[in-house]
Amino acid sequence: MLLSQEILRDRLLQFIKTEGVRQKHISKQTKINEGLLSRYKNSKCDLGLLDRESLDAYLSSKGY
Repeated sequence: MLLSQEILRDRLLQFIKTEGVRQKHISKQTKINEGLLSRYKNSKCDLGLLDRESLDAYLSSKGY
């Protein structure tokens, strides 16, 4: 199942806001380039399939 970019972005933002986790940490855990993750977080770009799957798996493992 492909997640929409908006839903995944909302989950990311909620996780950062609620847990106080830095995007640098998320970047290391998901192996997504930190600059790319920052642009994605700020709605400046979308993630490719592999990065979306990696971020989805990470957020799901944290209950988001």
